[in-house]
Parts: sequence; C-alpha cells; structure tokens
Amino acid sequence: MDHMPSDPSSAAYQALAGEILRAPEFPRVRDVLVEGFLRLYDNNHLINRLILEEGRYMAFLSLLALHAAQDMRDSSTWLTLGRLQKVVTQHGFASRNRVEAQVSSLKKYGFLVQQAQPSDRRVRLLVPTEKTITRDMASVNLHLQALNAIGLDLPNCGVPVSAGTYRAFRRETLPHLGMLSRFFQRHALMAPFVGHDCGYVILLLLLRGATRHDGTDVATCYQQIATQTGVSRTHVRRLIEAVRDADLLTVNARGGHDIRLTERMWHFSDRWFAESLALTAYLLRRSADQVSAAET
Repeated sequence: MDHMPSDPSSAAYQALAGEILRAPEFPRVRDVLVEGFLRLYDNNHLINRLILEEGRYMAFLSLLALHAAQDMRDSSTWLTLGRLQKVVTQHGFASRNRVEAQVSSLKKYGFLVQQAQPSDRRVRLLVPTEKTITRDMASVNLHLQALNAIGLDLPNCGVPVSAGTYRAFRRETLPHLGMLSRFFQRHALMAPFVGHDCGYVILLLLLRGATRHDGTDVATCYQQIATQTGVSRTHVRRLIEAVRDADLLTVNARGGHDIRLTERMWHFSDRWFAESLALTAYLLRRSADQVSAAET
C-alpha cells in the first residue's frame, strides 16, 4: 500500500533514497554511519534493551515527537501516559501495557521523569531527561553528517543540529509516524534484526566486521556477539539462524565462527540505510519549511 500514488510523502522520500544510494560517496558514508551508531550503542546494554526493538523504538519515537509537539496552552497536546498509549496503540506499535512497562523502565533508569502540570496538579506530564534528548540529537547528527557528506542540500541544518531545528524535526515526526512504521514493514527481511532485543546492534557489528575484512567474512562468534550486546548466546544463535534462513548470511562452523555475509545482505542493508537517511532529510526539509512559514 505504501507504494501507491496516494502516498506522496512515501514516494518523495523513496525517490530521494534512490538518489542517495546512487551517490558515489554512499559506500564510504554507510561505513562511517555504521561506526557512528556503534559508538552510540555498542556496550550500552541498558539503552539497547530499552529502545532497540521495533515496538519499543516506535513507542520511544512517539514519546519524543509528542514532547516536541506539545503546546502547554492546549491540554489536548500534553504528553501524558494516556496520550502516549493512545498514539502508540492507534498505530499498532505496541499494547497499552507494553507502553506503560517501557515508560516505567525509562523512568527507573533516568531517561524520563513524570511531573505535575503547574496549572492542574492532577495531571502528570512525561518529560524526557537531558540525557535522552542528547542521545537522540546525537543520532540526528550522525544522519546529518552523512547527508552532508553525500552533498544533499539541507537548508538551516548545521552540525551539530541546533535545539530549535531538532525540536522542529521531532515535531514534524509526529504526523509521519505511520510513514515511519511503513518503513519497517517495507524491510521485512530486516525483521530478525529490528524485531529482537539488541538485534540492530548485532546487524551493525556484522556489517563492520565484514567491512574490516573482505566485505564478506566476519571474524566473530556467537559468544563474542553475546558479550558485546548483553544478550544470551542462545538469543544470538537464534537470531543469526533466522537471518541465515533469509539468505542474508551463511554460517559454516559451530558456534558461529564462520559467518559470511551474502550480496543479498549488503543489498538490503544498503537500501535500509539509504531510506533511513532519506527519511531524515525529508523530515528536516519539512520542518524547515514549517519554521520558515511560521516566521513569515
């Protein structure tokens, strides 16, 4: 459905993804992006467990978008647990109970606080902490650096991203949550990575490992990946086997000591990164347009 002409936003950013994919600089930019995200996520087992799985990631993104879009003069926009649950369940990202559990964990580990609304002390607002915003801004900056390296024109988008540009970007994310969800649906072969705890970090580790050798062989094993990501060896083995069954890699020795990425893996991961960058560029351009319109 997301390829139909009635979805102009999807068509716009997918066309941009093709342009990014064809850029001569793309392979180098992709490798830099992988390294950058590994610096952000590798060995950070807590944040990986809290965010890096499709349902939890989309709930987290909804939280950030709702926070950026709220207008304290309009109570219907206030970021409460109930409003977050409503948005997340409407899009089918996760259940109400799962959202509540994630919010509880984010609060427990200092990524989120709950505060009384001054004008109505009965209302408890969810507020992302500084370290949460800083981490998300770091992710946006990685994308911006990659887009700049490719030579894409993004007006008023310097690196590091300004607080105003970041807020406008996340505010623009809110009406496009459905489009972001369809992005995951379109990349069904990536489901083992994005649908399992720490699966995305495992993807990054495999890509970096292959890049450092011949583009195919990965010098690792199940136990090493488990240690790096903080999940069990069995969890890693099952994930790798699911990816193997999708013909994205081969495993020719016990314990995952001979993992080799296939051309199909590079094809789909390249498309994944290109579309991810295109989505960021599309939303940044949209948010810049909104800021310009508000100033005139």
